[in-house]
Amino acid sequence: MPVNRNALIRYRTIDRCLQNRRRKWTIEDLIDACNEALYEYEGRRQSVSLRTIRLDLSAMRSDKLGYNAPIIVKDKKYYSYEDPEYSITNIPLTDRDLGILQEVSGLLRQFKGFSHFTGMSELIHRLDDKIHSEQSHSPTVIDFEKNELLAGIEWLDPLYRAIIARTTLKITYQSFKARSGSEVTFYPYLLKEYRNRWFVLGMKKQGKEILTFALDRIQDVGLLPDEPFREQQDFNPHSYFSSIVGVTHNSGQGLMEIEFLANREHAPYIRTKPIHSSQRVIEETATGTRFAITVIPNFELERELIGFGEGLKVLSPLSFVRRIRHRIRLMNELYQSDAS
Repeated sequence: MPVNRNALIRYRTIDRCLQNRRRKWTIEDLIDACNEALYEYEGRRQSVSLRTIRLDLSAMRSDKLGYNAPIIVKDKKYYSYEDPEYSITNIPLTDRDLGILQEVSGLLRQFKGFSHFTGMSELIHRLDDKIHSEQSHSPTVIDFEKNELLAGIEWLDPLYRAIIARTTLKITYQSFKARSGSEVTFYPYLLKEYRNRWFVLGMKKQGKEILTFALDRIQDVGLLPDEPFREQQDFNPHSYFSSIVGVTHNSGQGLMEIEFLANREHAPYIRTKPIHSSQRVIEETATGTRFAITVIPNFELERELIGFGEGLKVLSPLSFVRRIRHRIRLMNELYQSDAS
């Protein structure tokens, strides 16, 4: 039974409420909690009806979703779980599910040594850990970063299928700066994940440059099967991303060598997890380590460097130092305005 994003948000919200036994939950409380959750994740106010929440509770109680949630009503008014340890996120896999996972894990493991599948190790570890946890009824031993309620995740599958089939799309997109969404005819080429957010790269019908759309700002995706798909032979994902940090490729901006000094506390972290593949050590000093990277500067790089706080100082070039200095000045003013 397919579940849309809003329904998933409501189920997870109701689940969290009913797990919280420190307060009593009326159906009106559940409605308010769902409205707040939808606003948090969708960015707009929605009014969930009483009928919708009742249907949600019924669906969670049933086996249609595999939940079979032990939801009870006390004093004909207050909702809770009969089992205080129950959560819809703790549903065990069936023997059939485990069998399928083992087959998939075994199949993927056969490709681990091939160069085209170098990124598959994490996926195999995820599967193996899940199988181990379910079969042994023991806690998971690997915890990967995840965000299950990430906005826009519902567009992953249709975008993936369109890229594979080379199908032109009509995308309704609203950036954070725009007041309303606009429709564009779009040729999708690549899906890209960066820091738990997803992006689709492609080209507009009237354009020649590669564009990056964040999936959480997409409002609708429609197929245009009668619109010829335009290939971009010059687009190579590896070379496109090799010169940047993140996903933003500033048009007209060339490569820049950026030097920065990391203090002794932060230098080991930067050394073992480079900011960019071009990173190299320039000099070791008593106060820290001087690094250099050769990149096209963008917002993600600025955010990455500023994120080290007082542990990192950008040294050159002067134009980039000024940009970082400007951001730090604005940050300082933000905190100074609250000073007593």
